[in-house]
Amino acid sequence: MKNQNKYKHIIWDWNGTLINDAWLFVELMNQELEKRNLPLISVSDYRAKFTFPVKKYYENLGFNFEKEDFEKVGLAFINKFKKRNKEPDLYENTYEVLKKIHTLGINQSIVSAQENNLLNETVRFYKLNNFFKNVAGIGHYYADDKISLAKNIRKKISCDNEEILVIGDSVHDYEVAKSLSVDCILFSNGHYSKTRLLKCRCDIIDNHLELLNYIS
Repeated sequence: MKNQNKYKHIIWDWNGTLINDAWLFVELMNQELEKRNLPLISVSDYRAKFTFPVKKYYENLGFNFEKEDFEKVGLAFINKFKKRNKEPDLYENTYEVLKKIHTLGINQSIVSAQENNLLNETVRFYKLNNFFKNVAGIGHYYADDKISLAKNIRKKISCDNEEILVIGDSVHDYEVAKSLSVDCILFSNGHYSKTRLLKCRCDIIDNHLELLNYIS
């Protein structure tokens, strides 16, 4: 059956968009902050301060990379994260919405700042891999710019720009969409506060089910 939907391909972010994991990032970061006698953070602090590139976020929290090496700090964090990254739950309705979009004949991909092998392993663990044409993470553990990654995935998508939608939870996801000249919808209960997302010129949803109003 011919796809009559507005969008023919959706590019999803992963952390904070499909999986509810901000609390875990906060818990692990507080262990690192405590070691350095730096102020601990809450989830609301995290959602107000988290940013890309992640090195800047660490510096905002008080890390001094003149005294220690960012790559060593980042690797220590990710090693802890890898031991616990299957603890978070998918957001309510995530599976149902992905399945509905798949049923509508709309292709889906993931573009994430998570390391590629870890990302693919995690998506398989949550039994979501059959929904996605592409699952692409970056080539290292330091969660920086996703734009070049998204541009590479874009080359694999045989749709016009107006037929592609990026869904994420951060200002950087909006920047990714802008770099591709495609539409963007941001989810307000992820890693960024709604206040920060309101600065972006795109629609914002509070629940995944709202997406169906935009695509079908």
